[in-house]
Amino acid sequence: MEVSSLVDFLYAILAFGIVLIPAIIIHELGHLLAAKAVGINVLEFGIGFPPRMLKLFRWGETDFTLNWLPLGGFVRPLGEDFIGPVKDEDEEKPEREDKHKNDAGTVTYVSEREELLARGVTPENLKSVNQAKPWERIIFMVSGASANFLSAIVFFMIIALIGLPTIIGARLQVTGVLSGSPLARAGIALGDAIEQVNGAYFQSPQQFVELWSSNYERETTLVMRGLESGETYSITVVPRATGAANQVLIMGIEQGSPAQAAGLLPGDAIVAVSGNSLANEDDPIAVLQAVFREFAGTSIQLSVLRNGETLTVSLVPRVNPPAGQGRAGLSIMQQRMTTDGLSFIEANPQTINVPQNLGDSLAYGLRQTGFVLEQIAALPGQLLQGKVDPEMARPVSIVGISRIGGRFLQQSIEEGSPVLVLNFLALISIFLGFTNLLPLPPLDGGRIVFVLIEMIRGKPVPIEIEATIYKIGIAFLLGLGALVILLDVIRPIPIP
Repeated sequence: MEVSSLVDFLYAILAFGIVLIPAIIIHELGHLLAAKAVGINVLEFGIGFPPRMLKLFRWGETDFTLNWLPLGGFVRPLGEDFIGPVKDEDEEKPEREDKHKNDAGTVTYVSEREELLARGVTPENLKSVNQAKPWERIIFMVSGASANFLSAIVFFMIIALIGLPTIIGARLQVTGVLSGSPLARAGIALGDAIEQVNGAYFQSPQQFVELWSSNYERETTLVMRGLESGETYSITVVPRATGAANQVLIMGIEQGSPAQAAGLLPGDAIVAVSGNSLANEDDPIAVLQAVFREFAGTSIQLSVLRNGETLTVSLVPRVNPPAGQGRAGLSIMQQRMTTDGLSFIEANPQTINVPQNLGDSLAYGLRQTGFVLEQIAALPGQLLQGKVDPEMARPVSIVGISRIGGRFLQQSIEEGSPVLVLNFLALISIFLGFTNLLPLPPLDGGRIVFVLIEMIRGKPVPIEIEATIYKIGIAFLLGLGALVILLDVIRPIPIP
């Protein structure tokens, strides 16, 4: 295994431990607190899955245990096991029996009720899940997801308290410098970004052009950021610009597209279409796209700037373009070029992290959690409308989640900030809570469905039927989980 692959694997394992496991434990802790609030007895709160490693402590009648399989955690309330509901002791068969050894080493078996009585619970305070009222069971079942949503709010709040990105200025990436010009001799490098002019930030490309032109033939200091190094440096130049023209910069070209047939190349700048200059258009991209729509299937003339020379090419926009390619098959951005030969595009803005107060942090946590839930709820509709790539929206297993979390964890460590990991942890908590509310047994949503049916019928669904449906649901989810894991191994989702 290569060193980089080994590092990625170790980060994925670490991310599983600090992201997935806490999210599951928070979920189960919500169930535990809700059960105690409505009087349902809980025998065990387990960290990890059996076999048991050791008992940590006892809270009330509940044993907190540490188990060997590090796959999250569980709550074992009276009247349920890992598969689903079981009958109460006063019916045909007792709940799950636990094995114990007495002082003589003889193995004996006690029911859960006997175990709870031995732990000090009085007979009148014994209450299983099945004995709880319907509304109490709904509270118990929905509490896990609620805990996940609340924890996401807290994680987002912590992010806001650490600091939210606040824009302090625009950033412009240099895409061209006139060969042999004073600007080229001053050392302006392609790909580097302009961040300040004479120590001042600018808020838009237009404001930069105004600052640049106002320093006509005066020495001007630019603060730059290197594309490769990421470090800032300063250069002194003498602008000779009186303004700037808008253009459309070609970033990429699709294979077999009209743009490729016309001979266009990445780096070309479209300066006019059908003889009409784009220089003074506020949105030259919108103008170009409108012409492509209007003259689809017809040859149009484009004036293109390439290596300082202006060329004219003919292009026939497609009537029915492939999805995501556009009529010409171009990837484009708006570019500006000053009259002294400096070309640039707008890049990501400059930001600083500004800590928020407690009230604003709470508002941010609520807003972000609500936004994520809205996006999840809208996803099926967006898939049907073709607005989202199905490959990017497919389910992700614990393998894929750990891999993505490992990348975020590595980046957080490199940046010296926990924000990326906290954001990912909040997202995982929301997804876990939402998924558990889906109406599929044995998920919490599926269990709630049985309670609602009971409320409508006036009597519960027979336990035998409910338990059978739970087993079928478990088999389905296990099969789906194995398939998703296999897919994540064979064709992992690309990480931005």
